[in-house]
Amino acid sequence: GFVPYSHLVDMTCQSDVERERFLAEYVGREMRLKVIECVPEEGRVVFSERAARADAGRRTQLFSSLQVGDITIGDVTNVTDFGAFVDLGGVEGLIHISELSWGRVIHPSHILKLGQKVQVQVLDVLPERCRIALSLKRLQPNPWESVTHRYAVNDVIAATVTSVVSFGVFARLEEGLEGLVHVSEMEIGNGALVRDSFAEGQQINVRILHMDPHHQRLGLSLKLNGN
Repeated sequence: GFVPYSHLVDMTCQSDVERERFLAEYVGREMRLKVIECVPEEGRVVFSERAARADAGRRTQLFSSLQVGDITIGDVTNVTDFGAFVDLGGVEGLIHISELSWGRVIHPSHILKLGQKVQVQVLDVLPERCRIALSLKRLQPNPWESVTHRYAVNDVIAATVTSVVSFGVFARLEEGLEGLVHVSEMEIGNGALVRDSFAEGQQINVRILHMDPHHQRLGLSLKLNGN
C-alpha cells in the first residue's frame, strides 16, 4: 500500500531534498496506519498515519456534520501538483487545482503555502472513502459570469502578463480573469521570440478581441488600433 506524504504525522520538510532525506528514514520502520482507501479492482490501497492517530469519534463527528455547501476553516498540510490538502480538524480534504481560482493556476504553490490557514467551501463528502472535496474559488464571485457586462469587444484595458509561452502571452485583466494574446496579435520584429519581448509581471495595454464566458476564454490583442 501507499502512504501519501500529507498523511504522515511529522511533515515539516519544506524543500524536496529535505523531504527525500526525511522519507528515506522510514525504510524498515514499523508504523501504525489506518486504511483510508481500498480499491481491489485497481490493486490500490492507501494508508494514513494521521488518521490512525486521530480520535475516531472526532473523525466520525466531522464526516457526519459536514454538508455540501458548508464553509469551514482548516490548515494546509500539503501542496502538490494537482492541488492542496487541508486539515479540517482530524479529517483532511482536497482542494483540486481547478478549485483554487477562477483564473488559470500554474501551480497550487502560487496560491497556497504549507501551514497556511484557509477558509474553504465543502463540495463533496464521501465518508466511505474518507474523502472530502473542497473549493477555494467558490467563496469568490465568478468574474466570468458578468464579464460581458463589464467589458466589450474592442475595449482597451491595462493588463498584467502572467505567463509567457512560445505562442503568445497570458494576461490578467483582473483577479480570476485572464486571456491570451496570440503571437499573431503582437507587433514584434521578424525573428524575435516572445520570451525575449515579454516578462511575467509586465504591464501591457490590450484590446479585447472576443469573449467566451461559457468556456472561460478571452482573446486579446496588442494591436490597439485594430489593424
